[in-house]
Amino acid sequence: MKNVKVDIYLCGVKGLAAAKFITSFFKESVGSVIIAPDTGTVDDPIEKITKLFESFGIRTSTKDPAQISELALAVGWKKMIDANYQQVIVLHDSLLPKYRGWNPLLTALINGDSKIGSTALIASTEMDSGPIIAQESKAIKYPMRLEDAINIICVLNEKLLKKTFAQIVKKGKVIGKAQNHKSATYSLWRDEKDFDIDWSKPSEVVLRHIHASSYPYVGACSVLNGEEVRVFDGKVSKENPRIINRTPGKIWKITNGVPTVICGSGLIELTKVSGNGGRSVLPVTKLRQRFE
Repeated sequence: MKNVKVDIYLCGVKGLAAAKFITSFFKESVGSVIIAPDTGTVDDPIEKITKLFESFGIRTSTKDPAQISELALAVGWKKMIDANYQQVIVLHDSLLPKYRGWNPLLTALINGDSKIGSTALIASTEMDSGPIIAQESKAIKYPMRLEDAINIICVLNEKLLKKTFAQIVKKGKVIGKAQNHKSATYSLWRDEKDFDIDWSKPSEVVLRHIHASSYPYVGACSVLNGEEVRVFDGKVSKENPRIINRTPGKIWKITNGVPTVICGSGLIELTKVSGNGGRSVLPVTKLRQRFE
């Protein structure tokens, strides 16, 4: 058994879930703990992560205290780790070499992938291209909200952490298998503009975008009657009338205050929409409006 310490880098909901698992089963392997705020989300768990480690007498820092261990492990981490570790282990929420890069889980959900997963890999100089330690996956069905998908990933990450720490405790390092670089695909970074709803897309794609932008994010964005609104939930309408002058974003009908909106193909019923201050936009009473 190797007495090797690991510096832990954590951020966001996935970082909190990893913190709970590590402190339950592998806290004696923890060197330092570095945490970062998860910007652009609601209910950032950074304080919960801090209090959890402090309850075990482990201090945390929001600034890199400099390398104190031989290995590093990052979960939910969004920045480069510059310290000269022997190995940096990263949990990446895709089945590499698919979706290297940013926001792979959101990309998978918007694309309608039938399976999501997570990969433990050894970081290298090229983006998410290092050797794979282990992978875990799960088949999913839609509708699939982001919060539910993250919960699935957190459970998969526990399995990866168990396998990873088993190698560290036994060997003092991890061993991975090279990726098939020819099969690599990439997921591009996202910013606030990417939360805008493109109503010209098919209704199924619009709904997946809405769900992928939901909690812990601030919601898919559109504009109604000059006001920015956030759309959190809806469902594809069973109706599909032949609208000759189809105009995506226009309200087709209102049922009990719920607007049915025209998409590039199909219609979508919006069941949860918030405006300024988080107030509900529903019930909608005026028909001749459009989401832009």
